[in-house]
Amino acid sequence: MKIEKKINTSLAFLKIYLSFLVVNSHSYTPKNEIKKKIIVKLIYNAVHVPTFFIISFYFCYNLFKSKNIKRIKKRFQRLLIPYFIWPIIIWTLNNLFSFYITKIEIFPFEKLIKQLLEGHSFMAILWFQYNLIFATLLILILHLLISNNLIYYILINFQIFGFFLQYSNCNFSLFVNYEYEKRYAFGRFFEIFPYCIIGYILASLKIVYILSKYRIISINIFLSILIFIIKFEIFIEIEGFGYQGSKLFISSICIFLIFSLIPDERIHNKYIMKIIRFISIHTPGVYFIHYMLIYYLNNFFLFKNGTLSESIAVYFMSFFISFFGRLIFKKTILINLFQ
Repeated sequence: MKIEKKINTSLAFLKIYLSFLVVNSHSYTPKNEIKKKIIVKLIYNAVHVPTFFIISFYFCYNLFKSKNIKRIKKRFQRLLIPYFIWPIIIWTLNNLFSFYITKIEIFPFEKLIKQLLEGHSFMAILWFQYNLIFATLLILILHLLISNNLIYYILINFQIFGFFLQYSNCNFSLFVNYEYEKRYAFGRFFEIFPYCIIGYILASLKIVYILSKYRIISINIFLSILIFIIKFEIFIEIEGFGYQGSKLFISSICIFLIFSLIPDERIHNKYIMKIIRFISIHTPGVYFIHYMLIYYLNNFFLFKNGTLSESIAVYFMSFFISFFGRLIFKKTILINLFQ
């Protein structure tokens, strides 16, 4: 069975939800007494980035397996163009703004080079793209050099190795003393690579297809597991760079499977489905745009309180910038800046 390239409406909605959590995490922090509530824990949770990695590699499985040069080229265009072009755009705009607003820091050329080489400087969010590129490259090389039957077992060993590095504290100890730019871009690789692998494995073993035969039972089981592990502290806390440990790993898998198992037939309004799919197309654009947008809004004194309403405003502003960007660059390679 071939993994569908087109995601269902529930997964499209999940992408919107996750992208809002990313925006929210950079602009709003609930008070401690609010954070303790179970419903807030379900909503305000660090599952956003890990689940995005699972989704990405779940839908890349057929690309890796096919070794189709045209599709591989398109994949790397979508990864590399935003990674290299967005920092150049932001570096240029920032230095222009700094002439008029003294509060805005001038970014020296060396900082741009550091951003491009290490993925985590003035556009700190590009650590995600940096690791996405290397994870894609690593799995692709395995497919080019090794038979498909062996790759599954090699990736399982990578999975075990990644958790060993986390729970032995080797990963944290190795990178914690690196300078800020390197610490997160490099230190997070062995935290997020297990998510890439599990996305690949879920696709290769056709887990969603198998579970869809027991859809209601499966959704209830995964939802119960999710609520249980969020409500009760049963996992050992370990040091890391934000995406370490089994709690987040299991939570992200549960969320992905729950939404994957909700069929489109449950959403009866076709216009709602179209709106959800339309907004979800812009989630990469929202991701790339929101971080610096928050920075400039703060510096222009438009936003300063870090409220939930400001997070919502940032999300929609980022969405509209992405929307118009896609319209302007629709027939050019620069559309990859927004997808």
